[in-house]
Amino acid sequence: MGSKVCAIVGMGSGVGAAVARRFGAEGYCVAMISRNAGKLERYEHELAERGVTAQGFVADAGSDESILTAFDAVRTSLQPPEVLVFNASVSREGAPSALDPEALAADLRIGVLGALIATRAVLPAMRASGRGSLLFSGGGLAMEPVAAVASLSAQKAALRNLVFSLHQELSPAGVHAAVVTIAGVLREGSLLDAARVADTFWTLHVEPAGQFSREIVLS
Repeated sequence: MGSKVCAIVGMGSGVGAAVARRFGAEGYCVAMISRNAGKLERYEHELAERGVTAQGFVADAGSDESILTAFDAVRTSLQPPEVLVFNASVSREGAPSALDPEALAADLRIGVLGALIATRAVLPAMRASGRGSLLFSGGGLAMEPVAAVASLSAQKAALRNLVFSLHQELSPAGVHAAVVTIAGVLREGSLLDAARVADTFWTLHVEPAGQFSREIVLS
């Protein structure tokens, strides 16, 4: 297949679907990665009605093997992604003093280590071509944590730090790592409309080498 590929890990009805529509409108084939096969099939049909080519791949963002297997399938069925959008996290209620350590470790494995494993899966091809975008869904909790959702606050803080480090490492190689920090709740018709968020991912992707931003904050 000749179309460039945008891979979305954590495909869902909000940011994931909006990003799929935005990149699909620019001619990208969308590789959708999620645990729910039924939802992936529905998204395939919905995007096809918009003229977007999309294919679903079932994987668990908390499993290294599952992520790597999914990206092997993406490369076989489509081609190496030019864009990775990582949109997976776990929203768990609980104050920090009440967090079960094993539960927090499991959440971080999805929201942070999953991002690293996905990055490592697509990075060799990006390095070889001297271009590519590694884009991540961040949150305002990274800058101002909320005790009632301490796990998600920790995930977003660690993810933001990881992305900044990737940006520093990879920018000289022409690979753009950046985070879209969504400081608020998505709401249709507002400044945090999912379509506006998707536009921001596209804005980061098309920034020229030498002018890469490491973060755009939406509020």
